[in-house]
Amino acid sequence: MCAVLAFTVAAFGGVGCELISNHLTKWKMLDQSALENPIKAVGGDAIVFSPAEDKAVRADKLAKATPAELVAYYAPVLIQQRINTTAQRRPYPPEFDLIGTAQLKRDAKGELKATVAGDPVVYAIYQTVAIGGRNRVQLTYTAWYPAHPKMKTFDLEEADIDSCVLRVTLDDRNAPVLFETIAACGCFHKAFVEKWVEEEAARQFGVPERGKKFSVERTVKGDVDWEVAGVVDEPRDKPGRPVVFLKAGDHKVMGLGSTARLKVPAGADARRYALTDYADLYSLPVENGERSPFFDLGGKVRGAERKERFIFSFIGVDSAGQPRANDQIKLHFDQSTWSDPTIYGRFLRLPPGTL
Repeated sequence: MCAVLAFTVAAFGGVGCELISNHLTKWKMLDQSALENPIKAVGGDAIVFSPAEDKAVRADKLAKATPAELVAYYAPVLIQQRINTTAQRRPYPPEFDLIGTAQLKRDAKGELKATVAGDPVVYAIYQTVAIGGRNRVQLTYTAWYPAHPKMKTFDLEEADIDSCVLRVTLDDRNAPVLFETIAACGCFHKAFVEKWVEEEAARQFGVPERGKKFSVERTVKGDVDWEVAGVVDEPRDKPGRPVVFLKAGDHKVMGLGSTARLKVPAGADARRYALTDYADLYSLPVENGERSPFFDLGGKVRGAERKERFIFSFIGVDSAGQPRANDQIKLHFDQSTWSDPTIYGRFLRLPPGTL
């Protein structure tokens, strides 16, 4: 498989990247009905992770909310699928599916090594970004897992440290327009738009382009297109927290919705996570009072290299699969960067004035 993959990438360049992306990074998503019984939707067993603190501001006060209030208000609910890991074809420790606290230790050689363990924590970023000539608030939330377990005979992604990243882009009233999910390595980028955005795109541009599901999607010649994986159905004037459904094992996003429609059944395994500043990752305790970043000098998570880096180096992809700091994330085979504010106009058909 790897030899074929390498040949395809090397031989076809950008075309090969698009073919690989379509084959490996698209899967069926849960629809909005999953919110009616999220535990059943993911197979009958799950952990519901939610922030330890309640929302700090009412929905009708969002337009004038402070950065801290917005970070707290949109902190996501994570529906983590749970399976009997010992019954799997390739068993793995169940704690690999638990988000935890980013930590550092020294290995046998004295080198710093990133680990994830202990209490659940989500790391948040508030920033104002100029998009289309207007300043927009973006909120980014990152959860870390101890590892990506081996899921198949030859698993290029198996390694220590896995992740889920959620970014929420707000309008001028601090209501959501767009949600994006991605792994911190830059893999599996998905976009989800508010229902009103898709409806307006349909009015402005008509039916979806050929091969697309939504009117807001755009075909980009010579590049890997963005996939809009779903729409979020909630009242525009009373948005709720994002709800992210996560698969056991590989931690892929299975769907996204809003707490405006969420109904968690009584007796569900509900756990609270601490919400903390992403900046904490740059000064973690090691030993004897020493502190150091979770990331190396290149912005990559220490000791979290993947085998796939050898395959994708043929097309110049930098350390493929290795999780990295938020401002170092690249997406779609490094064709664009996570922090580039021009990507929305290039890869989506957003109605004028949306962002």
